[in-house]
Amino acid sequence: MGRSLICISNLMREDEILSALKRGARSTSDIQRITRAGKSCGRCLVIIDSLVEDYLAQLPNDPQKRIDFEI
Repeated sequence: MGRSLICISNLMREDEILSALKRGARSTSDIQRITRAGKSCGRCLVIIDSLVEDYLAQLPNDPQKRIDFEI
């Protein structure tokens, strides 16, 4: 894992996408902007979406970012 090619058009590997996430990318759009993965044909966007979702699900919950509307 990590060395698999995700974006064939821009030769972007999984570890490069995960590295962008670790540096602060939080969406597929961020990944596209930082790495150019998914900006050509778009076939890899589903995989990138999944990588972003999985990565964000592993992050600890930050109580400072929680919005509580209960009074």
